[in-house]
Parts: sequence; C-alpha cells; structure tokens
Amino acid sequence: MSLETVGKLVAQYSSSPLEKQKKIDTTEPEQAMVRTMFNWLMLGMIVIGVGIAMLVVNKYFDLGKWFSLVSASLLLGGTTIATAGVLNAIRQGVRVSGRQPNDQISRSLEPKLLRTNPIPASVPSITERTTQLIPADDARTNNTIDSIR
Repeated sequence: MSLETVGKLVAQYSSSPLEKQKKIDTTEPEQAMVRTMFNWLMLGMIVIGVGIAMLVVNKYFDLGKWFSLVSASLLLGGTTIATAGVLNAIRQGVRVSGRQPNDQISRSLEPKLLRTNPIPASVPSITERTTQLIPADDARTNNTIDSIR
C-alpha cells in the first residue's frame, strides 16, 4: 500500500480540525469544573481530618470543652466546604450542559407525529379467561364447597 492511499484513509476516518476544536471547547469547561470540585473536596477532607485528629486528642488528653467545640466546628466546616464544592460543581455542570447550539434546540422543539390509532386495542381480561378454564361441573370442587357449608 502506498503512503498516498494510507493518507487518504486516515484523512477519511479522522475528524477535521474544527471538530477537534469543538470537542476541546466542550471538554475544557468540564475539566475545569471537575478540577475545582476536586480541590474543594480535598480541602474539605483535610479540614475534616484535622477535626477528627482534634477529637481523638481531646478524648485521650481532656483539653477542655473549648477544644471539643473547635474540633466539632472544624468537622462541620469541613463538611460544609466539601458539600459546597460538590453543589457548586453541579450548578456549573447544569450551566455547561445547558449550552446547546441553536440548531439542536430548534430540532428538539419540532412536534412529533402521533400514531394513527393512539388508543390500543382492548386486551381480554385474565380473570374471564381463568374462569372459562375452570370446569363448572367438577365434582371434587362441588363436594368441597358442600362440605364447608
């Protein structure tokens, strides 16, 4: 195979520079959003870790109520920081995913055609079919019912 045919095949199946740039443009905000979320989560986990370490130290050395209050505040603060990072990333993700090109929005607003017969055909009742299968003159059933009375 010559290099020219290989080059044509590669060009045929590879994306154009504009398509690559569109992919890069869509992934950059997502990567930045994930990076900031990770940073906020890590900061929150570090604060929670310091709070847990303070609780352990206070458990063994009884440094007082104020130390316990500070450690509990650090635990709540770390949880708040981590939660705020996740919620902020969710908010940014909605904003990023909300950016759709106008042609995609216009296509999604087109009405869809309904079927010609929107009401399905009626299905026979299962109970009716079951009662048809039970023999009316079954001697065992009649004897059992008579013995119960």
